[in-house]
Amino acid sequence: MTRRTVILLVVLAVAAAALGYYALRLKGNVTRSAHLAPAQEATVPPAGNGPPQAVTLYVADDSDGALQKTQASAVLPVERSERDRAVLRTLLAQYMKPDSAHPVGAGSEIREVYLMGDDTAIVDTNSAFADAHPSGVLAEELTVASVVLTLNANDNRIVRVKILVNGHERETLAGHADLRRFYLAGNTGQMVSAVESRGALTRIEERPAIARGALVAKRGMERVR
Repeated sequence: MTRRTVILLVVLAVAAAALGYYALRLKGNVTRSAHLAPAQEATVPPAGNGPPQAVTLYVADDSDGALQKTQASAVLPVERSERDRAVLRTLLAQYMKPDSAHPVGAGSEIREVYLMGDDTAIVDTNSAFADAHPSGVLAEELTVASVVLTLNANDNRIVRVKILVNGHERETLAGHADLRRFYLAGNTGQMVSAVESRGALTRIEERPAIARGALVAKRGMERVR
């Protein structure tokens, strides 16, 4: 065996040892990263930055068939559609509480809020929001009114709202409230003025389904095709 061959074998052996060491280090780093991942995920900051801000919520109460104007606080993003989503998630959190006067299905979520132009919002909810929502004219209408009025109260440029479920149009929320149409919230009329002037609840009487269109117009939140 020549001297040149010996040197070549030594170089190859050193290279193989170095590659093996590198592979062991890489495997160790991957394992450590896997262990750290849950802790890192738990400390991911919220989408918004800065201190909590005041938000206005129109919270439904099934026992009174009413909406109550209340104040809450939330960390809000800067981007407009993300702010609107954060506001609606704050509203939904009220309904997810164990003692909520207007419970919604477990796992209900606001997936996205899309803005069309300057005055229209498309609210995309998840399946649980509709599939597990209590069925009934009053319960469903209160949810829709609560979403529309809360959006308008915190972003007054929004006057038309449509609700989707998992990115798709749905005929009704849970058998009654029509989700095929846009809801107009620019002129909330008697409902909002009564709430603001009294600082109390405004009653929305339950009516047969055939009269819902007239009821919505009367209370100032018209539905348009």
